[in-house]
Amino acid sequence: MPGVLFDDALPALVSVLASHGGPEFVEKGTVLRDATGRLAFFARAMRPAPPDANDDIPPEAPKSDPLTQEVSAALGCYARAHRPVVYMDEVGASAILDSPERIPVQVGNLFCNLIDRRIVGSGWLAHPVAGPVFPPRLVFASLKGGVGRSTALAVVAADLARRHRNVLVVDLDLEAPGIGHLMLDDERLPAFGVIDFLVENGIGGVSDEWLPDFVGTSHLTEPGGGRVDVMPAIGRKSAAAPENVMAKLARAMVEDIEEERAVSVGQQVLAMLDRVAALASYDAVLIDSRAGLAELTAPALIGLGATVLLFGTAQTQTIEGYRALFAALRWLAQRDRMQNGAGEWRMALRPVYAKSSLNAATEQRLRDDWYELFSEYLYDAELENEGDAELDALRFAREDRTAPHWPLVVPFNPAFIDFDPARVPGQLSAAFYEQSFRPLLNAVDAILVASRTAPSS
Repeated sequence: MPGVLFDDALPALVSVLASHGGPEFVEKGTVLRDATGRLAFFARAMRPAPPDANDDIPPEAPKSDPLTQEVSAALGCYARAHRPVVYMDEVGASAILDSPERIPVQVGNLFCNLIDRRIVGSGWLAHPVAGPVFPPRLVFASLKGGVGRSTALAVVAADLARRHRNVLVVDLDLEAPGIGHLMLDDERLPAFGVIDFLVENGIGGVSDEWLPDFVGTSHLTEPGGGRVDVMPAIGRKSAAAPENVMAKLARAMVEDIEEERAVSVGQQVLAMLDRVAALASYDAVLIDSRAGLAELTAPALIGLGATVLLFGTAQTQTIEGYRALFAALRWLAQRDRMQNGAGEWRMALRPVYAKSSLNAATEQRLRDDWYELFSEYLYDAELENEGDAELDALRFAREDRTAPHWPLVVPFNPAFIDFDPARVPGQLSAAFYEQSFRPLLNAVDAILVASRTAPSS
């Protein structure tokens, strides 16, 4: 068994720092974790005076600093080889110590400020965009496929259109595209899709005149009803040259450089969505997100100012998967508090119990699981003295049906196993989906009404 591993490194560093200078020394400094995972500590303290000329310890190298030696010994290969301890009077230290990238993370009973440099997954460290936005946006997300996420989106779009609402559907599941072909037949598929937009916008730009070529109108649009437009992941051009899809996907997932400024994938997606949503007067924008914790899932979940519907079944794998997501989101909530942000985005996360058996005991167990996740990672802690409670603290009772943790329910219906409304349009008739989806549809209506009437942030 090797020595220090990734999960051990940060606790080991904090332990050494606390024993050296106490909790305040840890909390005032900043840990920098580089792209490989190696750690360095930037101390908000002056570098100790070099050893006296009469001492036996040679002063020629920074490694003569006792704390540096102790950190290197404790972390092994996870200590940054060059200057694992940097003091505030050294070159470059102030930029790290005062960086807005710092996130307060809890390690044992202590907090330390962490800057986590990543090559992949940096989108999960972006500042969440809080709503409301107009038109209101709903993201349909899940950790695993096969839970009815895209089916639910298609049903919501059909029901809104049937009630004279105009809807824009956007497929952000670029690595496993599907909603486009679910809602558009070949004749309605536009020439281009999201992948093309992200690639072309980074090279020559996408003009406003070109934008309509990225959107197709679904057969769900009926005379006298609402309109359903769809921006698929891939369009006819990609379908005609499928050998280029993987090459374009690789380029769609990288930063753009504009006037020597890096534009993240999340920022590109947000700008794209704003522009496409302005093409018509839409009442709602429905976004199909990539399943899992991929890079492109981050902007959909935290970067669009949307209400996020988190689909999952009543299984341990669902809760444990969302635990990893919520634990990462807790960092962002802690950063909000450090920077005096309100963190309204936490209210926009709503679990959906998909393929429910309608067993009362199972539903109660799942509600308890979701409550524990929200309470541990996203809700604000209870204060010992309620007189000191913040007026805007985010806390809810376990049995509060209006709380974010209370799951929406979609019962299992075997009729949806072969769901393919592009080929069988009658599958999206009200009679087909009403019994299974009415509670979810009512909840979506309430979310959209609240989004339209909420004051702008």
